[in-house]
Amino acid sequence: MKKALALAFIVGLVVTPKAMAELKKGDDAPKIFIKEWVKGGSFDLATAKPKDVVVVEFWATWCGPCRTSIPHMSDMQDHFKAKGVTFIGVTDEPKATVNKFLKDGGWDEKMRYRVAIDDSDKTSNAWMKAAKMQGIPTAFVVQGGKLKWIGHPMDGLGLIVANLVGDEEYAKKEEAEQKKREKFQEIMQRFQMAAVGEDWEKAVSIIDEALKFDDSHFGLKMTKYHLLVTKIKKPVEAGSFGQEMLGSTTDAANLNAFAWTILTDEEFEGARDLELAKMAAEKALKASDEKDPSIIDTYARALADNGDLTAAIEWQNKAIELADGPLKAELRKSLKELKARKDK
Repeated sequence: MKKALALAFIVGLVVTPKAMAELKKGDDAPKIFIKEWVKGGSFDLATAKPKDVVVVEFWATWCGPCRTSIPHMSDMQDHFKAKGVTFIGVTDEPKATVNKFLKDGGWDEKMRYRVAIDDSDKTSNAWMKAAKMQGIPTAFVVQGGKLKWIGHPMDGLGLIVANLVGDEEYAKKEEAEQKKREKFQEIMQRFQMAAVGEDWEKAVSIIDEALKFDDSHFGLKMTKYHLLVTKIKKPVEAGSFGQEMLGSTTDAANLNAFAWTILTDEEFEGARDLELAKMAAEKALKASDEKDPSIIDTYARALADNGDLTAAIEWQNKAIELADGPLKAELRKSLKELKARKDK
């Protein structure tokens, strides 16, 4: 649920035969149907000038790959704004959920382009379903009312936009970045082969190679830590690397995911570094200004598993105060379990 970890997030779609046969590069861009504009002000595709470029991206707050692409999208919006380029992020989530996401963890600063709420999936139906696109994030590039490109924001979007607006310098930079991404993908394919063959030492060495390309890739670091603990069984090396991981990021979501994985992943049973989990949860707590109920819940779990049930119950109550809807009920259930543990 709230802390489920995944390498990719897929949106289940049901499409009509007609929709499946439509919408491809070169087609007229559909309309966008927006219930509310959360950030950046409203925008009408019909008012765009013939040479202006509009990027419509489908995303969600819970989507890890979407979070990864947000800074890149923002940098492009900053760079191309003067050239008549507009970026719009469209989600089907409630406005309150999006506002909370923007407020927590500095995402309001990181997401420097228009953000909108889909109107009863009308935009998703007209774009994503019609183009048979299932994974998010997915970006659509429009110029002169025509679709120029459809794909993942991290897979050549910058180069497409640069070429459309005639920015040769940026295009050269993106070509170089694309070559790096292709090299990274080649490395990851070798990692998959090593993992399939259960050659875990080799898999870790390949991860180290990949991290030379992108030292900020926290997901890869979590994978390495996982292998060191559960497959290679080198707790001292894992502990040292875990400390490095904590020092490499201030991202509350990543730290929270790391702590929760250590605390709950069944493969860590008998080898959980509870002190490391507590440190990660505490850093996530501070990074989120103690305002995210899910992160507070993780911190409470870390305290409890480290033996401080009194403090755990206090923090769990704080999490419940901040939560609403199904999450509040889930946190109340956890509180009941904590109290039962203390009463034993």
